[in-house]
Order: sequence, then structure tokens, then C-alpha cells
Amino acid sequence: MSRETTREPNPESLAMPIIDLLFVITGVAFHLLIACIYVASKHERFDVVRRLGYVVIALALPVSIMFVNSLLVGRPLRTILYLIAILLYISLELVLDFILKIEFRKKPAIHIPYIVVFYGACFSFIGLSFSLDSTWGYVVSVSFWILLASLIYLMRGGKKAMPSN
Repeated sequence: MSRETTREPNPESLAMPIIDLLFVITGVAFHLLIACIYVASKHERFDVVRRLGYVVIALALPVSIMFVNSLLVGRPLRTILYLIAILLYISLELVLDFILKIEFRKKPAIHIPYIVVFYGACFSFIGLSFSLDSTWGYVVSVSFWILLASLIYLMRGGKKAMPSN
């Protein structure tokens, strides 16, 4: 009779690298912050919208850390492109809402490309999270669906004006 030896799983092989976990947490935070911005806008709490907007901009820091790390460790080009899409959106948000402070949401020539870049960032968070770990990919996806539900809530019964700050 042959005796099979079972090995205990190596905790290091089960653990997600801290940089990847930071990214996943950032993705969930991004989606939930935008969801909160939509709800606050619906209730015309533009002071809250502004403060949450600052936090969204601050998410550029962990995404930038992952971007630099990805370049240094030689992650696939797809990973780099996902991170660039996210950083592009955050940069666009910073410039349009916080530096120039223009009413771009009322100008389709600016708003439509902004929306495309926004959803590119959302899907980049989801895509990269799935490439890191499928469970975490689903977690980030759920946070995106919460964002969409809050957008429906914002639009239901007539959209409240969202200031460009």
C-alpha cells in the first residue's frame, strides 16, 4: 500500500502580493466613491461631492505606485495600459473639475470623451483585478455594479445638476 503524503499549502503562495491587494482596494474604493458622489449629487450635497472628489484624485497615488512597480518588475503591457487608462481618467478629472473648473458636463464635445475615458478606467480596474485574481475581480465588479445602481438612482426622476466645481 502506498502512502500519499499531503503537504500543507505554502502561505506565501496563497497570499496576494501587497501591491496587488492595494490595487484591488483602490479599485473598490474608486467605484464606491463615485457611487457616493452620485448619491450626494442627487441630494444636492455638493460640499460632500467636492470632498469625495478630492479622495478620488488622491487614488492616483496608489495607482501610480502600482504603475511604477509594474514597470520595474516587467509586468505585461496590458497591465501598463490598464494603469495608464486609470491615471488618464484621474488626470482628466483633476484638470477639468479642480483646476480649470469648467462646466464640461453640459458640453457634449468634452463630456462624451470624458465618459469614454471614465468607463475605460472603470473597466481597467475590473480587467486588471481579474488578471490578478478572479475572486478579487468579482469583488471589484460588484463595486462597479453598485456604481451603476447609484447612477440609475441619480438619473431616476430627473437628474440633479452636478457642478463642475
